[in-house]
Amino acid sequence: MLFALPQAISVEVGAAGRDVSLTFKVLFYLACFAFLYLHLFILPAIPIYYESDQVNLLNDAKRFAEGEIIYRDYFEFIFPGSHTFFALLIYLFGPKYWLMSAAILGQGLLAVYLGVLISRRLFANPVITYLPSAIYLFFGFRWFGLDGEHRMFSPLFAYLAILVLLAGRNLKAIALAGFFCALTSFVTQQRGFLVAGAIGAFLFIEFGIVRREWGSFLKYCAVLMFAFLGGLLLLISPYALSTGPEKFFSDTILFIRAYASDPNTNSLNTYLSTLFKIKSLGMIMFGMSVFYSVLIPLIYLVVIVLSARKGKRDGFPSVAGILIVSLIGLFLSAATTGPNVFRLFQVAIPATIALVWVISQTRKLTPAMAKLAIVSLACLGLFLGIRVQSAWDAQTLDTASGRLAFLSPVVQERYEWLLRNADPNDLVYETYNSHVNFTLGLKNPTRMSILLNTGYSPPEHVRWAVEDLKRSKPRYIIWDGAWNKEMDDLGEGEKLRPVFDLIRANYHLAATFTPYDGRQMEMWERNSF
Repeated sequence: MLFALPQAISVEVGAAGRDVSLTFKVLFYLACFAFLYLHLFILPAIPIYYESDQVNLLNDAKRFAEGEIIYRDYFEFIFPGSHTFFALLIYLFGPKYWLMSAAILGQGLLAVYLGVLISRRLFANPVITYLPSAIYLFFGFRWFGLDGEHRMFSPLFAYLAILVLLAGRNLKAIALAGFFCALTSFVTQQRGFLVAGAIGAFLFIEFGIVRREWGSFLKYCAVLMFAFLGGLLLLISPYALSTGPEKFFSDTILFIRAYASDPNTNSLNTYLSTLFKIKSLGMIMFGMSVFYSVLIPLIYLVVIVLSARKGKRDGFPSVAGILIVSLIGLFLSAATTGPNVFRLFQVAIPATIALVWVISQTRKLTPAMAKLAIVSLACLGLFLGIRVQSAWDAQTLDTASGRLAFLSPVVQERYEWLLRNADPNDLVYETYNSHVNFTLGLKNPTRMSILLNTGYSPPEHVRWAVEDLKRSKPRYIIWDGAWNKEMDDLGEGEKLRPVFDLIRANYHLAATFTPYDGRQMEMWERNSF
């Protein structure tokens, strides 16, 4: 047999009933808070502006909070969980960028805390339970985790599902885990399906292969699917009904299918090209990139092999807990679209737990060694945070979303230019990603927040954008000049050529900015102004 037959449904309890001293716990979480705060705010309390997809999320959430209907009035392909969350925050506190910084801080602390709680079910020594979370936060978050997009929040619900299952498997626990899968999908749709699949795989191993209780297996799977699909339908139905089920399905399911099959964004080449880009940013970041790229999903395969051996020797309960963690971690990594180290890190808590578990099986990881590793990692993290405060010459701008600190003068250029030249509530369309709109209080006049000159943007999205631009006649359009040469080689109506033709016919080049991140930003102003 693959595993020794258990006598009861249980998991390896580990240190669940014990904990470290209060002093250690307080210092650990204070170090975590300080690390996050120093990377998110310039002291005393100026939010650091990180230009990424999260700013686009804030702008779409602002549109939602102001009465526009998601999916109907503007395009979105992600299920509405994160938009709803940030729309509520904007409704309560106003359209301020610090909301994103506070959300990232809360997400980071909660991920660390859940990592500790999961580890307490797996490791006998309470000190070791803090090591996986310390690795995750202090050895990677600075480079890969400062992101408030849906991708960082949905794993939290998957970790809650793990916690429920580690406490035991009964109908109530399976139903609750299924609902956490629904919440996972409510934020990032494919992840909840994959987590539910991972739970089903574990139930197959426990009740099918090990216990030979096929009736129990079918019953628990039915409860899992009912709680998952029922909960998800309950969560998304108001949005689907408000925009129309056909439109909702087209934007959130059919588009994802096309996006996942686009070789420009989802392929081995995407994965490798990201590593080559990161290599140019320095050896430390490249080393961490290789660490997480190799760790995930390789560590899960190692755990499965070791679990089979240990389970056969010591019984299934001795490996049930780590098997739950590893299967969900493996399936989460498989659900990653646009595969790169950033996306893999977002679901790395199970991987760091699995890594520490594998090391602990050698019986060479002592509590003293674990404590030394935790302290060393915390010192590294705090050193990095202090460098952000002291070594970077942060410049501040007063914007519609509050006073913000820019760590790069290159990123700051077009924001300063628009502050000088645009009026409040001007219509501005930033083609490749709507970064400036939320930050400067400028309205995106189209249904499209992102247009790319790849298969990511199908012809109908380009057509929608052109229709909206013709109707609204925005004052400024920000274009990526890196596309210009290709535009001349494209046929009429191909890729983003219709947008480019509209710009050349109705706008003049008003400014160019220092290239970065592979883009050559150009500011085009409408001729009638």
